[in-house]
Amino acid sequence: MGKLYLADYIVVIFYFLLMLAIGAYLSKRQDSANDYFAGGNKIPWWISGVSLYMTNFSAWIFSGAAGFIYSTGYYALIYLSISGVSFWVGSQLTAALWRRSRVMSPVEYTNTRFNNPTQVLLGISIATVFILSAGVQIAAIGKLLAAPMGVSVGTIIIAIGIIVLIYTYSGGLWAVGITDFVQFVILISIAIIVLPLSIKLGGGLTHIFESLPPLTFHHTYHGLTYDEHYLFGIFIVTTVGIAAGGAQRFFCVINEKDAKKVGKLSAVLFLSFPFIFGIPPLVARVLWPDLSVVPFFQNQFQPRDLVFLGVIFKVLPIGLVGMFFAALLAATMSALCSVYNLVSAIFARDIFKDTFKPDATDKQVFLFGKLTTLVMGLIVIGLGFAFAYSTLGIFNLMVVFFTLLNIPINIPIAAGLLFKKIPKWGAFLSILWGFYAGLVIKFLLGWSFGPQIYYITVATVAILFAADYLGKLYVTNKPRLAVIALISTVIIFLGWYIPSVYYLTTFQSVLLGVLSVILGSTTYFGSYLFALDTQKDKEQIDSFFQRLDTPVDVVGEVYAQGGGKESSTFPLVGTVTMLIGALVLLIFLAPVKNTYDITYISLSSLLILFGGSMYYFGKRSEEKSMEKIRTELKARGLMVTEQEEIVQAPGTD
Repeated sequence: MGKLYLADYIVVIFYFLLMLAIGAYLSKRQDSANDYFAGGNKIPWWISGVSLYMTNFSAWIFSGAAGFIYSTGYYALIYLSISGVSFWVGSQLTAALWRRSRVMSPVEYTNTRFNNPTQVLLGISIATVFILSAGVQIAAIGKLLAAPMGVSVGTIIIAIGIIVLIYTYSGGLWAVGITDFVQFVILISIAIIVLPLSIKLGGGLTHIFESLPPLTFHHTYHGLTYDEHYLFGIFIVTTVGIAAGGAQRFFCVINEKDAKKVGKLSAVLFLSFPFIFGIPPLVARVLWPDLSVVPFFQNQFQPRDLVFLGVIFKVLPIGLVGMFFAALLAATMSALCSVYNLVSAIFARDIFKDTFKPDATDKQVFLFGKLTTLVMGLIVIGLGFAFAYSTLGIFNLMVVFFTLLNIPINIPIAAGLLFKKIPKWGAFLSILWGFYAGLVIKFLLGWSFGPQIYYITVATVAILFAADYLGKLYVTNKPRLAVIALISTVIIFLGWYIPSVYYLTTFQSVLLGVLSVILGSTTYFGSYLFALDTQKDKEQIDSFFQRLDTPVDVVGEVYAQGGGKESSTFPLVGTVTMLIGALVLLIFLAPVKNTYDITYISLSSLLILFGGSMYYFGKRSEEKSMEKIRTELKARGLMVTEQEEIVQAPGTD
């Protein structure tokens, strides 16, 4: 157990070559920043929905999360179940609004809705969070692949980092979206094989669940506490995160109706998480209750992170193990590609153009974005080295970044779309309040994740929604404002001190008082900023919300602006799916077992049939769609030339 053979390496190499070929093909589509960052707003909703699912899915689920499931049992299954509900709620709050915002990056709109300092702060904050998360993800895949491949973790991290970088650099968001779907096919295919085999290995579902300890809501994992408050808190974090952070997958489709479909599809896919990806680690717990006596896990750094891999080597024959590793690489590449494209969009649009070079041409923004992708890829590789050997563990690292940094970023972004009364400087101070509160709670008070999330949420929301009132008080009644600032300081101190009094030293208590005064005083001094909104600013906000109330004119805004050609997504994805099915068939027909399993052959046949159907019927569907577009263009006095450009039809004004 625990070794890759030639057939496995052939599968992995084939997969990489396939991904690079797709990137090279799609690079021909990238003629502008809108194509590179938003897919020309022509990415099909089902591609974008799967992409949103895959973006939030990486080798972390097979490593850090698997170790957490192994250790906590039923509790972890509840944790995994929350994602589907959160994705549904969060996406339906803002998906349509993101599409109507008509932007190319998640924080591009903040320059209009709020102001340039807020845009820069959000841009840098989001980029930091995503780059840190990418470092954890690449560290996770490095740990999983190193032992069976017989190479160092660092070598794996460098190799994968460079391949993902080349791929994303070439293809932009189209490459990310198409590859996400292909990777989804691989992932689900291998999961369908592994799930029943692992259940059989564990003695059946009844035996697996009877072997687990009773459900408890208090666990300590690598020194950090997880309880019922964490579960509720993670629902808050994920819901708000999708409402704000899913933006790129919502505004890359043609209209707001499709944007909502994106969120619904990803939510349904996440509902399968606990069963498909939660069972194998539970089987590992049945097979190996003590990992220290199992040769495969001995001398491994944090062996619980490798239990999913242990089950894979138990149930899959030579060749199919390689397919699992291709699925691992697929998940990680999906997440990293999305991060690289999103962060490069933020730096190119929100910082380079809107802050430092307002007169930058589309070509300059495009090139700067690609340069940013290159630099960021190198940074992520460096972080991967650091995180691979962290004593916190892969799961805890991801949770720390996710809970500590996401709420102060995502609440103002989502609220800016939903609430009109928030003044232009409201988001800026709200973000700072959230970060400040999080740092105090985490590093001075040492609260567990649940209370951390509660307090950071309250701090971020409180100043955000009080901003309009405080700004008015600054103009009309400064004494009352001073009293409110004093009361706020007392409430902040007591909110921190009372839950922590039993373990705080005198020095820590005094320091906490000073920190409370600093934060509370911003209630008064920050109100000066809230009062700066002019009539012109309010008119600008009104104009922004009018845009959000205006449905997308697909023909006029998408096809007439970006050329009349409907992208041939179905044939491309269908062809790639058939190639994967053919590869699977070759592996299954190879004499790697004493008997041939008809289930495996049927699976490969289904992939080929599915891909062929997608190619044939998809092409017909796109032809009908193009005919409809041409008819609507004709009604507007426009036509599509042989070069697929939109021009005025002859004989029209």
